Amino acid sequence: MITIENVLAAEKDIESVWRFFNDVSSIAGCVPTCKSFQVIDENTVDCELRLRLGLIPLDSRARVAITERRDNRHLEARGETEPGEVTKAFGKVGGETRTKLHILLDFEEIGPDKTRIHFQINADAVGQMKRIYESIIRGQREKLEAKFVENVAKVLGARVTIENLPQEISAAV
Repeated sequence: MITIENVLAAEKDIESVWRFFNDVSSIAGCVPTCKSFQVIDENTVDCELRLRLGLIPLDSRARVAITERRDNRHLEARGETEPGEVTKAFGKVGGETRTKLHILLDFEEIGPDKTRIHFQINADAVGQMKRIYESIIRGQREKLEAKFVENVAKVLGARVTIENLPQEISAAV
């Protein structure tokens, strides 16, 4: 299991932040590797993702759905990714092609116009896909995370910063 966890601070009231993270099209549009997406319903989005690992372009598809909302302060989403044709060819991906995602978001009001966002993404990848994800995290995490924060700030119309540095990354065997 690969886990990415971090804390952001948004200079925006908690209700606005809650509404933003409940809109699957807003979030999908902020993911730096998302090339296109299609909203299936108010909870579900399909995304076409693309990034580079060195000189190799990697593509994948993901379906993610919000599965739980609690007290306007907690969101959970679950999803699954599968490699695209280029990733299958260059990544030499065998039968273990699907990766299960579990995303947790907790929101804390830290002032009338400031919200703390704690997020955790767990990716249950195996085999070659696990090695590909670990390489991406090692090589591109900071750049991708910075772009995501920049995109969220732009859409929210508020300053958003990363609170806890250095970032925590773990890969459990």
